[in-house]
Amino acid sequence: MFKEGEVMPQHTVRVYYDVREEASGVPGLLKRLGVLAIGKQLPNGDYIIPEDHVIERKSARDFVASLFDGRLFDQARRLSNSYSYVYYLIEGDFQNELRYWFTRRKQLVGALVSLVVDFDVRLLWSSDAEESAIIIERLASRLLEGRHSGSVVIMKKKSLNSIRDWQLYVLQSFPGIGAKTAERLLERFGSIEGFIRASVTELASVEGVGEVKAHRIKELLKATYQASDNSRGQVKTLDSFAAEGAQSQRALRAKDGQG
Repeated sequence: MFKEGEVMPQHTVRVYYDVREEASGVPGLLKRLGVLAIGKQLPNGDYIIPEDHVIERKSARDFVASLFDGRLFDQARRLSNSYSYVYYLIEGDFQNELRYWFTRRKQLVGALVSLVVDFDVRLLWSSDAEESAIIIERLASRLLEGRHSGSVVIMKKKSLNSIRDWQLYVLQSFPGIGAKTAERLLERFGSIEGFIRASVTELASVEGVGEVKAHRIKELLKATYQASDNSRGQVKTLDSFAAEGAQSQRALRAKDGQG
């Protein structure tokens, strides 16, 4: 795909990579694609697309082996606790590797499903280092385009038939919170109000959240809504909205007690 000495046009795409990835050749290929690739000693993951997308690149052989020895799930847990969006980029002939695990194929498929459902991991596939670089560059470019497009992403409502469904739906609207994590949060804090009132430390202690997501959640809760010129009424934050709701409930209870 690349011609000798060819350097692709420059973009404003920025990607951080772990310095241990240099031996793979992918960082060099990213630079030839015009990506501003910056090497760092990353605590988790191989590539970071600012600010909250992380990519872990694995050979097909290592990916399959780590599924069975448990390393992959420990790593996925750490990544999902630190970043909102986790990608595994599997490089090489995955189908060929499956031949060596034929008798455990059903177990392998179950592990893949668990990785996607329980840890909200996205799987990407490439044939070699060159294709891996193209995938990373395209992903980073697409995310950059989305940030600058000014478009609004609207979540399509599911059929919500109970309070529990609505509670899970509301929590899943927060960045990086999937179905499993939303359920853990409600089990821990008991209600949406309890979730809103929780501290960063309390949020971070819930599996699937972690410190980075906890800070983002609290930042969103405390952010002041920027009303349009045509909007009326007092501008509020979600945090103050919950506090005022609790105050109103206390006032009603006190009034009922007096009656």
